[in-house]
Amino acid sequence: MKLDYYSAAEGVDVASGRADLCHLADLVASGGELSLAPSAHPRHLRGVLIEVTQGPVVIGVDDRSYLSIHGGAESRSLLADLLHDVASMDDGGHVHLEYFEGHHFLAPDSVPLIVNSPHGGMPRS
Repeated sequence: MKLDYYSAAEGVDVASGRADLCHLADLVASGGELSLAPSAHPRHLRGVLIEVTQGPVVIGVDDRSYLSIHGGAESRSLLADLLHDVASMDDGGHVHLEYFEGHHFLAPDSVPLIVNSPHGGMPRS
């Protein structure tokens, strides 16, 4: 799994195979922590931390260079479903997840998340 953080405005780009993306989705649903292989690249994040709290999902990057996701069970479940949907794509593509007024599970202070299909970010056809 590769997590690249560009900025608070541009967000985190997730590139992964199907199994790792499903593992991330399950982690989002249950909570926990995942360390990634070290990288010298300054944009590569070092892991994922999922915290069980209340309310909408807040996506950010912490001071350890971990993707930080916290929120209530219902909100995290909706995000986990979205990740499973992307993992099951049969072709290339990606999903942009950004807060907008009235978003049903994302908090306003979340950084954008771009989740790429296991087949790559663009359709092959």
